[in-house]
Amino acid sequence: MPAREPAQSAPRTHARRRSTPAEDGRGDAPTGGVTARSVWIVLINTLALLVGLFLLWKLRLLVSWVLVALFIALALQPAVSWLTRHRVRRGWAVLVVILALFGVVGVMLATVIPMLVDQGRELVTRAPDLIERLQQSGPVRWVDQRFQVLEKLQEAIRGGTGNVTQPALAAARGLLLGVTGTITVVVIAIFMLLFGDEVLRKGLAWVPPGRRQHWVDLSRRMQRVVGGYVAGTLVVAAVGGTVMGTTLAVLGVPYFVPLGLLMIVLGIIPFVGSAIGAVLCIGTTFAEVGVQPALICAGVYLVYQQVENQVLQPVVQKRTLKMNPLIIMLALLAGTGVAGILGTLLALPVAGAIQVLLQDALQRRRDGFGDGAEPDVDT
Repeated sequence: MPAREPAQSAPRTHARRRSTPAEDGRGDAPTGGVTARSVWIVLINTLALLVGLFLLWKLRLLVSWVLVALFIALALQPAVSWLTRHRVRRGWAVLVVILALFGVVGVMLATVIPMLVDQGRELVTRAPDLIERLQQSGPVRWVDQRFQVLEKLQEAIRGGTGNVTQPALAAARGLLLGVTGTITVVVIAIFMLLFGDEVLRKGLAWVPPGRRQHWVDLSRRMQRVVGGYVAGTLVVAAVGGTVMGTTLAVLGVPYFVPLGLLMIVLGIIPFVGSAIGAVLCIGTTFAEVGVQPALICAGVYLVYQQVENQVLQPVVQKRTLKMNPLIIMLALLAGTGVAGILGTLLALPVAGAIQVLLQDALQRRRDGFGDGAEPDVDT
């Protein structure tokens, strides 16, 4: 038999182990998965965030002006768009809308403001006497004996009316700041109406072509939600102030103009604004003309609230801001804590824009997972 050839051993291969960055001297050894580069990135991002927040805080007045101008522009945008759809050039459309706005404001200044100044001055002068009349009521006297609410309010009013002429410099500074802010807000709003679309198009040039239409649709949704909310809120507040002011005038309350305007301003604040205004109107009516007119005023307010909740709000705000009441209250508290009354007015429009962004992110996440079912969170 032929001799068997010895089996050849298979060639042995040795896989070359990759050296770590620490072994070949190209970096630091990882410690727990954290590298020096990632630490520096976190530190730089944190520093940039702190610097940004510091600049926002320093420029908070200017930022608030820009936000007010943005919301005014969004509220006027539907009128401008309607004119442009009817073959009016955008520049002329903006001019017509701004002139119409100035005309309305001018009519109010010419007709309402003199009456407002006279009635407001008389209301401030007679406020201590009205409070003394309120103290004669049994329930009001019971509350005042335990909490001294009316006494503190009366002292504050007397102290304020006695020191009106002293801080003249502060009043002049406040007036100058108000005029400057008004002019700045109007100019920025006009520029936003004129050149906002161009700025948006140039900004979309940095977005990948496949994502541009998505961001265009998203910006239109934000514009519809925020602009519709601002315009609808102003309409509803104006209707409420007109109803209450007319009611006070019919009942013979001599301060119906300032109280009606106060209802309009407070009506912009959700939930609590109109209620506070109604308490002031009812209290003034009770102190000025008696119990029965105050009850009539309260009844008119309650009926109007039902009409507003069941008719006006669903019609005016049906395609705008839809938000959980808890989120609304938290947004109002946050806005008030950051920027006071102005923050209260701007809280919901900002929250509406953030809501649109979060809804879009949630929808894209669901599309990525392929599951659009709502989770069951009932307990």
